[in-house]
Amino acid sequence: MSDAKLSNLEKKKKELETELANIQSDLDRSFDDVREGVSSNMDPKNIIRRYPLPIVGASVLLGFFLGRDRKNSSGLSSNTQSGSSVTNSGISREIKKVLAKKGLSLLLDYLDEKIAELKHKDTSDRN
Repeated sequence: MSDAKLSNLEKKKKELETELANIQSDLDRSFDDVREGVSSNMDPKNIIRRYPLPIVGASVLLGFFLGRDRKNSSGLSSNTQSGSSVTNSGISREIKKVLAKKGLSLLLDYLDEKIAELKHKDTSDRN
């Protein structure tokens, strides 16, 4: 009698272990799916592709405000400017150039992609 109970308990134990392993693998898959979805949704290229015009508008506004602040600060006399502000100005100028080039590159890639889609759609409509 006790041997039968032990075998039943061991059988139940194995079933529970198998069920726990299945639950763990399902949870791992769910976490991987969520992580993958978040990383693809937060990718800057995907965001720019989804919202190109607002991104361009925000870039223009940001450039306007950054350029405006620089013009206001350039009115200071050369005696009051320290060496670090000149260095910071050069660094910020280079950062602006790199960001402008990157933004223009992404915009041109987006436009090329849209033109290719239109050409493909046009050729498929003719057939």
